[in-house]
Amino acid sequence: MRRPLEDFGAQRYDRPNEPWVCGLSEEGRPCPVGPTRGGVCPALAECVPVRQGDRWVCNRSTHRGGPCDGAGGGGGPSPEGACCRVATCKPKRSLRTVRGRWSLGAAAFALGAVLMLLGTAQRNELVAPGPLTSHHAQIVGRENWADRCAACHPAGASGALGVVGRAALGHGVIEPGGPTQSALCLKCHQGLDAAGAAMLAHGLPAQSLPSSKPPVESDSVVNASLSSAPFAGMTPSGAHGGEVACAVCHQEHHGADHNLARLTDARCQACHQERFESFASDHPDFGVWPHGRRQRIAFNHASHQTKHHPSKSETFDCRVCHTADATGDLTALAPFETSCASCHEASIDATSATGVALLALPMVDDAALADAGRPLGLWPESAKGDFDGDMPALQKLLLASDPEARRALQLLGADFTFFDVDPGNEEQVAAAADLVDATRALVADLAEHGGEAVAQRVAALVSLPLGGTAGLRASRVPASSPLPNPPQQGEGILGEGSLAPGLPREMAALAWRLWNDDADAPHDPPAAPGVWSIDRRGLALKYRPTGHADPMLRAWLDTIAALPDEHAALRDAALAELAGPTSPGGCATCHSLEQRPGGRLALNWLGRDRTTEPRGFTHFSHRPHVVQPELEDCTACHQVDAAAASATDYASLHPAQFVTQFAPLGKQACVSCHQPHLAGDSCTQCHHYHVEGLGVRSEGLRTIINERSSSPAFPSP
Repeated sequence: MRRPLEDFGAQRYDRPNEPWVCGLSEEGRPCPVGPTRGGVCPALAECVPVRQGDRWVCNRSTHRGGPCDGAGGGGGPSPEGACCRVATCKPKRSLRTVRGRWSLGAAAFALGAVLMLLGTAQRNELVAPGPLTSHHAQIVGRENWADRCAACHPAGASGALGVVGRAALGHGVIEPGGPTQSALCLKCHQGLDAAGAAMLAHGLPAQSLPSSKPPVESDSVVNASLSSAPFAGMTPSGAHGGEVACAVCHQEHHGADHNLARLTDARCQACHQERFESFASDHPDFGVWPHGRRQRIAFNHASHQTKHHPSKSETFDCRVCHTADATGDLTALAPFETSCASCHEASIDATSATGVALLALPMVDDAALADAGRPLGLWPESAKGDFDGDMPALQKLLLASDPEARRALQLLGADFTFFDVDPGNEEQVAAAADLVDATRALVADLAEHGGEAVAQRVAALVSLPLGGTAGLRASRVPASSPLPNPPQQGEGILGEGSLAPGLPREMAALAWRLWNDDADAPHDPPAAPGVWSIDRRGLALKYRPTGHADPMLRAWLDTIAALPDEHAALRDAALAELAGPTSPGGCATCHSLEQRPGGRLALNWLGRDRTTEPRGFTHFSHRPHVVQPELEDCTACHQVDAAAASATDYASLHPAQFVTQFAPLGKQACVSCHQPHLAGDSCTQCHHYHVEGLGVRSEGLRTIINERSSSPAFPSP
């Protein structure tokens, strides 16, 4: 049903939005037209007469007195139809205009007062919303307390107009390209911007965020300036693609003891699309966490718990191996001598007793070489005969620095033995002759330079420069004289590197002479650990490892694993020989081999060290938990899964391909304590916002503290 139309003839028709009103308004009979916008009375007639038949009739509205025919001395319209009453007034400003002028004046007065205050020397004291936290106050105030605002606020060093302009229009309008407030934060907290993504969500590029949903690109910038809500305008898309200013989460000027790092769950859920009402009701179980990869040390918990320890009547106690780290948390591994030596040291010593051969002379068919036009030359008589004998992996690596020897190894294969050489195959015989010549050159190089020759050849193989020395010093020597410069007695031992620790220069020369001695070679006594020896019957130069953590074995395994892919065949053959289950020391039995980012191989000599790891999304400390009687035993949370097929984890070079040895962790044990009214269940109790090794203690912050440490004290905030 429609409402009845308004009867404009029976009531007033106000125009409150006009700047002027009729001066007759106070008398209750304003003219219907009103003043002009310039405040001038139009002096119009009170009505527009209406013709009825042959005469004119007054048409004045009721609220102005009604028709004037025969009343009021008006006498009605003239014969020409003109109104006989013309009202004039002195227009007055409307109430809206008066209020607007007063408001504008008050605003101008306030702005002027603000500009005057901001222009004074004490403006920082006047506009500071509250005291700084003690951490920031002691850093920014040592040099000039009065100008401390400029350390964090871009407008802190600006004039009054600059301060007001930034507050009203934003940073980029007043000073395009200048530092933002967050950029000033990063001058001290440099570690936060290590990846150049400090202002992105979690300090990570959008594609690095572990999200099950594709990120939505956005150019929005989230900040906390002039916003009624800390996260106004912040959406999940903004969290993925836009920037998040530091002040969104870290609010200053709340007192010296204010915790800048404390965040509410609402701040986290302003971006996260999956919203949790509480830890108990919505948080998922932990799955394989904290195991995001296989163990670096290949240790089978199930077999040790159910087989090895019971066989020796020993208790499987987790804390024998898992000890407190530098932070007091139970994440460090006990040393080998404490946790493993009682069972494994004897087997390591047994496999090390045979020694590691750096050089060995194979059996060479001198007749086959002569038929191929490659006379053998000087070679021990005991090493002449049918092709036979193995060439140690280390010797092959050292020979591979010689281009001709490298081609020979490529022809014969990196894992060949001289038994594989066919005397009737000219190419194989020529390759064998090249390796014999290269071996004589290696003996001469070792005799002249000792351990330094080993380092030089390895450097040439992997194309790594060594300080000031270029290339190999000896690549070829005459077959009749493998020792061009016999060393003098007592020249000492070279100490360059650990690929040949303590190898005397004269030992290679002595070995060559002993091998070429026609007399029957006696059995050599076993060498002491860490000592080089000459095997006269086996025609080999050997080093006996010192046992567990031998530096030479570790250096060679690291070097071999790091060989580039162009030497993949040599690398794999050497690893098969030196990192196998029966190799000297058996290093790779426990120290897993894996492929690192970039494709490089490496052995894990140490277990996980939480104190050196980049900071991830989650953090957990055992310290406040193991004091509880029900959690004192590790098995309250960590249950070994005896059925887990984790023994095959180390067949792959990829550490992320693994089967966890433990049953998945549930959250029920946590929920019993972690509730709002008990131990708390906030997000930041277990989760970090800044990840990837980002921390507030950075080099930039330490530099500033050191530079200002000698400055005089400053007033308390």
